[in-house]
Amino acid sequence: MAEANKITARQQFLDSYTALVNGISTARFDEFKDFFANENDFEVAVQEFRDGLQQELVAKVNRLWNECDIDTNVEILESLKSKAAGSSNKMWRPTGKSVSEQVRPLVVNKLKTSLKFYQLQLGFQKERTEELIYSIETMRAKYRAMQTRRNHLLQQITNEQKTFDSIRAHHKELEQKVNVDLLNGPNRK
Repeated sequence: MAEANKITARQQFLDSYTALVNGISTARFDEFKDFFANENDFEVAVQEFRDGLQQELVAKVNRLWNECDIDTNVEILESLKSKAAGSSNKMWRPTGKSVSEQVRPLVVNKLKTSLKFYQLQLGFQKERTEELIYSIETMRAKYRAMQTRRNHLLQQITNEQKTFDSIRAHHKELEQKVNVDLLNGPNRK
C-alpha cells in the first residue's frame, strides 16, 4: 500500500508538471513564427521546447525526490495519518488551550509595544507643545511690547502734531502782526 502511495505521489507531481508544460500555447510563440519556413517547422520547434522543458522539470523532480528522501517522508506522514485516523479530537495545538488563550501573550506583548510607542509619541508631542507654547508666549510678549511702543509713539506723534499746530498758529499770528506793522510803517504812529 505504501509503495503504491509513493508512486502515486511522485506520479502526481510528474503529471502536474506535464499538464503545466502541455498547457503552454503555441500562441505564446507567435512572434517567432516569421523565422520558420512553414507552419509545420514552427509546430515542431514549439513541441521540442515543450519536450525539453518537461524533461528538465522531470529530471529536477526526480533528483529532488531522491536527494530529499521524499519517499521516507511520505511514509512517515502516512504512518502519522494512520495513527491519527481513529482520533476525533483536534490535537493540533500541543498545549490544548483555546486559540484565544494561546495567542493572548502575543496580543499582550503587541499591546505593550503599542502602549510604549504611544507613550513615547505622547512625550514627544508634549515636549513639542511646550516648546511651541514658550515660542508663542515669547512672540506674544514681543507683540505686546510692540503694541505699547506703537501706542507710545502714536501719542508722541499726536503731541508733536499739537505742538507743531500751536507753533504754526503762533507763527501765523506773529507773521500777521509783522505784516500789519510793516503796512503801518514806522512813520505812522
